Amino acid sequence: MTSADTTGAQLDEHHVPETNGRMAVCRRCGSRTDGPGGLHHVPAERQVVRSTTWLLTQARISHIDQARERRGNRID
Repeated sequence: MTSADTTGAQLDEHHVPETNGRMAVCRRCGSRTDGPGGLHHVPAERQVVRSTTWLLTQARISHIDQARERRGNRID
């Protein structure tokens, strides 16, 4: 498995690709998909770093939200 395959699988675990039905790009994360309306992320090698950074950022946002909820300081 290549780093692009691994990153694509991680993106698939995080969310289902959201495309506009005409372009093979996920609107949520910006990664390439397996086709317009695709079911899987297939980032190009050049997208791996950006996609991995996006996943790490989403994890940080989730941890911050969880901490705020525990403290009762949720900001919507």
